[in-house]
This record gives sequence, structure tokens and C-alpha cells, in this order.
Amino acid sequence: MKSIRSLLLASLIAAAGLTAFAGSASAGPVLWGGSGSNDVGPATILFSVQNGNAKLKTFQAIMACTDTSDGSESDRAFFVFNGPTDTLSLNRFSYSFSRSAGGRVGQIRLNGRLGSNGRGTARLNLTAVARDFETDAVIERCQATVDFNLRRGRTT
Repeated sequence: MKSIRSLLLASLIAAAGLTAFAGSASAGPVLWGGSGSNDVGPATILFSVQNGNAKLKTFQAIMACTDTSDGSESDRAFFVFNGPTDTLSLNRFSYSFSRSAGGRVGQIRLNGRLGSNGRGTARLNLTAVARDFETDAVIERCQATVDFNLRRGRTT
């Protein structure tokens, strides 16, 4: 009788362990995306979240730029593909990195929160400069700040 109980208990523990392992192993990344805008144009963002890590897949924003020689103003797009990964802490993320796009080098700060209700927020602060290739002088300064409303999407 003792051996049957032991065998049954061992079987239940093993089955529970396999079920828990199989459930977590089959969970794919969840996409989070959203949009926002600033005074010069729209912006979009997309994340992939899996196992407590948020990977910035892409973002695009419009920056306000000023020419350093004559002070004229213009709008420029800045985009990032395959951004960095951050470990979520209490469903919050924080990125600080630099990238080149469209002939400009940008310093990016991106912070946000992914809510358990499937909604979240993010704030992008971006500054970028364009340089003259011959003299290395800054010829244009750009900046953008965007607040995004995020929604959880499908599992990929």
C-alpha cells in the first residue's frame, strides 16, 4: 500500500512538473505596440516581450531640426530597427542608447511601463546631430519627445 501511494505521489509530482515546464516553454513572445505624436508629426513603436525581457523591435519618430549655419528649421524622420533588450523590473523598462539613422547620430532615452491590463505607456526623448563629413562640424541639431500609448498584441 505504501509503495502504491509513493508511486502515485511521484507520478503526480512528475506530471505537475512537466505541465508547468511545457506551459512556460511554449509561451512565445508577446508584441506590444503603440503610437503617439509630437508637434511635428506621428510616431510608432513596437516591442517584443518574452521571459521578463522587452526587446525594442522598432520605432519611428519625426524630429524638429535646426540648421546650425542659418537657423532654418525642418522636420526629419528618425527610425530604429532591432533595438536593444532590457530586463523588465515591475513591468517597467528603460533604454539609453545611440544609433545612426538618416545621416544623423541620435541619443535615445526610452522609458515606460507595460500594464497587466494590456495597456501601457512609453516616453521617448531623442536628440540627434548631423555632421559635415569633411570638417566633422555639426551642421544640424534635432530633437523629439513623444509619449506613446501602448497595447498588448498577439503572441508570435
